[in-house]
Amino acid sequence: MNFTWTCVFVAVLAVSVLALNENENNYLQELIDAGISQETAQTLANIPAQHNQDGNDPNSSGRNIFETIIAETNAAIAKAPAADQEAFKNYVEDKKNQYEKPEVAGESDDE
Repeated sequence: MNFTWTCVFVAVLAVSVLALNENENNYLQELIDAGISQETAQTLANIPAQHNQDGNDPNSSGRNIFETIIAETNAAIAKAPAADQEAFKNYVEDKKNQYEKPEVAGESDDE
């Protein structure tokens, strides 16, 4: 898996989860819909939520928070069952593809 895209994905995830708890539930549901087990999905969704208050610490930079979330996510997925690892890899790839090729109004792939 491309580390850069994983970082970008986790950064977007962290920002969205830090913004609203509803996004945490949406992320959890996206992971489950991607084929990741409930237990692994909950573990992954909890990681950014655990860092909600880190931004209030004047000694904690955004970069440090970001790197901590990435490290914890990578560690959690490494401990997950192989099927969850593969589903997460596919989920990240799907998100990567969504960001690389934004939809343009009026454009369709069904031509």
